Amino acid sequence: MPRVRRTGEVEVKTENINHAFLDGVLDGSHEDVYYHVGVASADPILDELRDVKAVILAGTGERIIKFADRWSELNGGSQVSPVIAFPKEDRFVTRYTAGVLFASHGMGMASASIALQELMRLVFFLKRGNLKALDQVFWCRVGTSGGVGLPGGTVVVSSEALMADLQPYRLLRGGDGEYWFDGRFPADTHNAIIAANEGIDDLTVVSGRTVSGNEFFLEQFRLDGAVCLETPQTKMAWLRWLDENGVRNIEMEGAMIAGYLNHWGFPKFAMICCTLLNRLEGDQVTATPEQLRKFSEDSGAALFNYLRASLLGA
Repeated sequence: MPRVRRTGEVEVKTENINHAFLDGVLDGSHEDVYYHVGVASADPILDELRDVKAVILAGTGERIIKFADRWSELNGGSQVSPVIAFPKEDRFVTRYTAGVLFASHGMGMASASIALQELMRLVFFLKRGNLKALDQVFWCRVGTSGGVGLPGGTVVVSSEALMADLQPYRLLRGGDGEYWFDGRFPADTHNAIIAANEGIDDLTVVSGRTVSGNEFFLEQFRLDGAVCLETPQTKMAWLRWLDENGVRNIEMEGAMIAGYLNHWGFPKFAMICCTLLNRLEGDQVTATPEQLRKFSEDSGAALFNYLRASLLGA
């Protein structure tokens, strides 16, 4: 799906893949340095990743390491499916095993956009620019979120991700206008994840729209930040408005991730986030450490139920 630039009432469609730069990497005109993950297109380590089938994103490096170890075990263990670690980990933690690239993205759309752009370039290089091969790669962000009308522990598979004003993700380009991106998640992949988790005991999985905030406190209408612009009345009015418009959770990365993947035309991507609390009932996370651990594990469980069904045929 091409990007659309909106300047006033004018819409101008532009090319969706940066061939001016990326094609030169493929033909050897120049190298691509994926600086924040510590590898470059000429590094031999990338030869081991040519068969990548999925890219899984999560906020923390700790979760990425656990995901990769678990996927290795499901694919025969370290002797059969060794875990490959990228050399640089001060920004993002990256692991590869058994056809799946796991990478952390930090917190917020600014951080996640860096990780995602480098990984998109990397996958383009690994697949040698073959669009049919790129279409087969599954992308997914897995994380936690604030629920809207849902209790803590509910896993939300996003149908669409929007900004706090329920408009699509966009970038400001000074006097050149705004650049808008499509935040919808592919229905076929969304439905397949829901189906892979039907009838699972002790796991509640629902569908819904997601709001992605640029900021944890102000843009999520919290009353407990060091800076507060809201009243209890304006906060609740916003949350009820979200609830009435089918929003089921709030996080900080999904609108950008969906927008960039839609921009390139990827047909298989999703977001799976477990709720930590119901924002209609308060702002602070009061769940116990045991509950929080369970909430975090549940979003991963929903992901792995889908991965087993789609990649392992289980």
